[in-house]
Amino acid sequence: MSDDHKEELRSLVNHLGAGIRDTHYQPAYDAAANVCSSIFDTIPVDLHDVVHEAVMAGYAAALSDLEEGKLDEQVRERSEIIK
Repeated sequence: MSDDHKEELRSLVNHLGAGIRDTHYQPAYDAAANVCSSIFDTIPVDLHDVVHEAVMAGYAAALSDLEEGKLDEQVRERSEIIK
């Protein structure tokens, strides 16, 4: 992998994690570790950090959406289906 490509990957990883609030960091990190543990054997090592940070960013965004009530209606609809 070229130095330019490595630098692009580092930059992407930094941008993905930039918006994660401190309160969401540990739960997002743990969730990403669980998700990624099953795929790390199948992807190139150079992509491990990118995939982990992307999963963390998505999980943290979902936590923020839940806190802000953005998913309340979807949660109510799904809870009705489960009953």
